[in-house]
Amino acid sequence: MLTLAIDSSQEICAIALGRDSQLLAEYHFHHKMNLLKRIVPVIDQLLDDAGSKPSDLDGIIVSLGPGSFTGLRIGITIAKTLAYTLAKPIVGVPTLDAIAIGVASCATELICPMIFARANEVYWSLFDSSGEVRLEDYAVATIHEVLESVANRGVNVTFCGSGATRNEEAIRHKFGTSAVVAKNWADFARGAALLELGAKRLYHGCVDNAQTLTPMYLRKPTPVIRLETGEFEKGKVESGERRAGKGKV
Repeated sequence: MLTLAIDSSQEICAIALGRDSQLLAEYHFHHKMNLLKRIVPVIDQLLDDAGSKPSDLDGIIVSLGPGSFTGLRIGITIAKTLAYTLAKPIVGVPTLDAIAIGVASCATELICPMIFARANEVYWSLFDSSGEVRLEDYAVATIHEVLESVANRGVNVTFCGSGATRNEEAIRHKFGTSAVVAKNWADFARGAALLELGAKRLYHGCVDNAQTLTPMYLRKPTPVIRLETGEFEKGKVESGERRAGKGKV
């Protein structure tokens, strides 16, 4: 079973090709806000380098987030389009699951994947040492709330993901030697991890609907929050006042 996996939930996009759960090729690239322009050519290049073409695919695997609103929409739309036009099955994999299983081979008693959301906030969940059994629902919270919740379990924890890297000092201050912070190569979901998780679902026929599959959003987009709280209008007023001030003599 030849499958293509796509993760566009963060600044580094991962594209991978696998046969069953075996990795055949994997590309990562920092898209610098030009994901829409780059992702399709990268997919084409990966397939070409592996001696394959889109019609050879038996299934599509895509990361559902949480993560970048724009990045997720782009990646999932492309995955759904491929699945629909090629009449192939598609499965969505939560990004936190893929990050967790990516460090499972060297994890401690628990694995806490965290994705940076915005200042002082992370998307997070909690898994057992296998990275396959989820112990907490997917959520968005302050780093303080996450660390308090995990610390209450009183066991050794492996923290991973961009949220862990950005908050390493706070983690070490809270946990000391009872916490491990994974290397920054574990900040994003590896294509190989997506392939492993997605291939299992495809094998058992647990597929998603290519027309109705949607990203996992745990909070509203920042622009919407700014509109609802009045922050956006306040910024417009302050900007207008500064411009008016510049014209005064």
